Amino acid sequence: MNIAIYCGSSLGHNKIYQEKAKKVIHYLASKETKIIYGGGNTGLMGIISNEAISLNINIIGVTTEMLSSLEFENTHINKLHKVSNIRQRKEMIEKLSDAFIALPGGFGTLEEISEVFTSIQISSHNKPCAIYNVNGYFDKLIEFLKSCKDEGFLEDEHLNSLIISDDINYIYNSFLKYTAPKSNCELNKTSK
Repeated sequence: MNIAIYCGSSLGHNKIYQEKAKKVIHYLASKETKIIYGGGNTGLMGIISNEAISLNINIIGVTTEMLSSLEFENTHINKLHKVSNIRQRKEMIEKLSDAFIALPGGFGTLEEISEVFTSIQISSHNKPCAIYNVNGYFDKLIEFLKSCKDEGFLEDEHLNSLIISDDINYIYNSFLKYTAPKSNCELNKTSK
């Protein structure tokens, strides 16, 4: 299975984020997965890529020419794709991946996991998305998503299809059992 990992280019203030990022990589190594990520060498991206290298996991990065020119890439990974812009980067990561996990990060991480999750809602793909909720990092986001559902802006079926856990074993096993929800169009037809 090819798993995309979205995460911060910063480390965060709490060491638990680094420790749990390493734990994810060790777990995925035991499952012989391939990791797809943003190609960076800083922050949690650097942690996951360097840990994957140390464990001989096949890891593929996708970066932009601009980020590459700033030397924000890990040149020791198995393969590094360089694309023109962020939109192409996200598109390639989505194309190369069978599933997606968001680890703690900022706007980029949030935007990336939101985009692939939105693609499920409109049936652009049927690949599972997960939030690895380390140390309750995503609790306020989860609360917001529940509010979206309660206010009628997010379907219950879609919210329930988003895998949320602080247990990488649970996330991985949920990927294996995943069934994509109906699209917004299909759900709207049946509710009329």
